[in-house]
Amino acid sequence: MERVEEEISVVDIEKMIFDVWIYVNPLTGKHAKTTKTGKLAVFVNEEVGRSWETISTALTDMIGYKATWDEMLEIASKQTGGKYELFTTNCN
Repeated sequence: MERVEEEISVVDIEKMIFDVWIYVNPLTGKHAKTTKTGKLAVFVNEEVGRSWETISTALTDMIGYKATWDEMLEIASKQTGGKYELFTTNCN
């Protein structure tokens, strides 16, 4: 009997995401960052982002909007040196 080797592929979730939900302060133009690390706070979708509003006073004062992955990378490059944190689950 011939042995068949299975090929295992790693899924890169970031390559599968077309758009994300981010928050911006309308007065300053600065986007929401994580408190401890200063990375751009990026949410996989609006539902996840809105769930974090319930525990973040900073997010409640900001406007959330949908941005393409490439737009988000550009914002991260300008405001956080390219660093971002992707939130994929609800906070509660």
